[in-house]
Amino acid sequence: MSIARLTQAQKKKMLGKGICDIIHHGKPQGRKDGSVGTKPTVLCDDVKEDVVLDEVTSWLGKHRILYDRNNTGSGDLRGDGRMFRYGIKDGGDIMGCLPNGIHFELELKRGRGGTWSDGQQKRCAKVRTNKGVYLLIHGVPELETMFLPLLKKRKDIRDLL
Repeated sequence: MSIARLTQAQKKKMLGKGICDIIHHGKPQGRKDGSVGTKPTVLCDDVKEDVVLDEVTSWLGKHRILYDRNNTGSGDLRGDGRMFRYGIKDGGDIMGCLPNGIHFELELKRGRGGTWSDGQQKRCAKVRTNKGVYLLIHGVPELETMFLPLLKKRKDIRDLL
């Protein structure tokens, strides 16, 4: 279709899309630091991240899922003035192993949403590239929606090798 036959509204839409392409250079829109905002995909209570953590770890324990809490930071752990880092930088808040042997990471956010940093997005890509599971979770309802189907696919790890 030639540009001469387009309506005024269609021309404006094309112009707007072109301007957006020039501004963003084909990159997804986000914040200057590369982070993006998150929102729950399932209705969750608006609670702080530490409450989400308690509820999610309780749920995982009830379902007998192997998991560990990933705390990261740095400090003078020995008291001798030397700084040490601990934890996996940008790793999920919870890491574990599904019953079929597949690695999973859960990045927890407060109930109404939060910020997913650039480093966390890169970690997500790394985990998923290596056939792992990485999920952003805002509450137990979202965890159940996304995690229960994974538990129903309980293939033996030998079937995957």
